[in-house]
Amino acid sequence: MNNITIYQVIVAAVAFGIIVNRSVRFARREKAQSIFKYLTVVFVWGMIGSIALFPSIAHWIRRQFGFGQNFNTMIFIAFVILFVLFFRVLAIIEKIESQITEIVRKEALKNIERARSIKK
Repeated sequence: MNNITIYQVIVAAVAFGIIVNRSVRFARREKAQSIFKYLTVVFVWGMIGSIALFPSIAHWIRRQFGFGQNFNTMIFIAFVILFVLFFRVLAIIEKIESQITEIVRKEALKNIERARSIKK
């Protein structure tokens, strides 16, 4: 087994910190936290932390699929970029859903008020 470098520890610590942060936010039932988003964060950052501490996992996966050495770096970078983009899109969708819900509530209240004023 190779020695663990400071970079591996930093990446694993960041991954652990993000998982803890999201777990706390999920436990508090914050508005933007869904079970899908929470489980995705835990899985992705758990894998990033695991691969950072145990690079042999990435080598095993690479060998199973028959990829070359440099392919690992490209896949990791692409994975992180896609992960960030995925959560940006998910955040935008959740914001739009919240705005739609707010509009529908306001319209429903207006309709109730109109119905009450017609009955009088």
